[in-house]
Amino acid sequence: MTAQANKDLIRHIMEDGFNKKDIAVLYETFYPDYKRHGHGVGSMGSLEEHVADIKARHEAFDDAKFTIQKLLGDGDMVAVYYIFTGVHTGVFNGVAATGKKISRPSAAFFKVRDGKVVEGDVFADGAGLMAQLASE
Repeated sequence: MTAQANKDLIRHIMEDGFNKKDIAVLYETFYPDYKRHGHGVGSMGSLEEHVADIKARHEAFDDAKFTIQKLLGDGDMVAVYYIFTGVHTGVFNGVAATGKKISRPSAAFFKVRDGKVVEGDVFADGAGLMAQLASE
């Protein structure tokens, strides 16, 4: 696949899969043995773990959304800088719903093989997100 096709794949995952809560997109676009290396967020050892994490975010945050700021592709690698936003309406990392609007910057680097994501490194301001939930 071309770098542009790989970028289109990541955009599809984020906008159609995450933002529209279409979990089928994840099963179509990730390998079952997908590995997510988390930096400021949890690491995941399989697609099933990743799907469970995505579902938990939607349960904890109404209007959960990824807004892509920058999307770059180079061969089989795609880098994306995005903002995660939502309203905290459910339990997240042990914190009961606060009703607060959150905004967390993140960056991810995905490796694509034969049209599917095989591996990802996700860097997110997890501590900043938790601070937003704890603030008065």
